[in-house]
Amino acid sequence: MEVVPYSEVWPILFEQERAALEAAAGDVATSIEHIGSTAVPGLSAKPTIDILLVVDSTEEFLKRLPTVEALGYDYRARNTFVGSDTHLFLRKVSNGKRTHHLHVLRSDSRELDDYRLFRDALCDSPALVAEYQQLKLTLAAECATDRNRYVTEKANWVGGILASLHEHRGE
Repeated sequence: MEVVPYSEVWPILFEQERAALEAAAGDVATSIEHIGSTAVPGLSAKPTIDILLVVDSTEEFLKRLPTVEALGYDYRARNTFVGSDTHLFLRKVSNGKRTHHLHVLRSDSRELDDYRLFRDALCDSPALVAEYQQLKLTLAAECATDRNRYVTEKANWVGGILASLHEHRGE
């Protein structure tokens, strides 16, 4: 598991990919956003750009799937960690390494709010960034060859933070 220091290149890579995805998905995409750790200035991360593509209809997006796959994306139906009829997951791999994760969510998805809420909380809180970064570095060292454990333990921590953030908002 590779967690590296923040790179100023990540927002540039996202913008390049956003332009390509806008062309490929067309008007099916209502928004395309940078999410995940690479979207948070100063936060160490796996060097994989996480992208949120919002649609009104996943069925309409799937009609555009061949043009998105032509960009190098591999559709992972029913992915182990994410993936359902309302959350489509695609990944892009180059030279054996994941470079991009594309999360396609319907505009009415609760997950959509969670992705944005967590990203924005990290951008607003250096203390939360420090805590999350330490967790990721620790897990990367402990789970070097166990991606499933890394993802599961990180997801459990994020879930706790999201519950606290929702409670703070009165939800």
